Amino acid sequence: MSQPMSSESEAVSANGAAQESAVPVQIGLRLRASEASGRAIVSNISSVHVSSGMAFIDFGFVEQSALSEATRAARTGGEAKQMADGRLECRIAMGLGDLAQLTRQLQQVLARGNKRAAPTADAHEHLMPGPDTSLQ
Repeated sequence: MSQPMSSESEAVSANGAAQESAVPVQIGLRLRASEASGRAIVSNISSVHVSSGMAFIDFGFVEQSALSEATRAARTGGEAKQMADGRLECRIAMGLGDLAQLTRQLQQVLARGNKRAAPTADAHEHLMPGPDTSLQ
């Protein structure tokens, strides 16, 4: 799969040097799996922590029964457990420039998803007969 990459003036390159170009540069990139990285990670919870110019993104998994119990307690006004156990599936550390690039990519994905999810009137025009059409 190819991913667009861009460089920004506020971003820091992989070797830590500040990048001078303010013009995005698109290149094709193919990432190949190594060791267990080809394994799909199932996550239903995430958190982000920032420290020393790096963002640490944790992806975890909490059993559905614990999530359902917390939701039920919130709806009924009952007491929910103050602590739930989950499993850390993956931790990613990235520079803030890389985090900004990830943010842009996620916004593009969400924008495309919203366009597909919102049908427009003209999207159904090809289904409607035109004024010069006779139905028999």
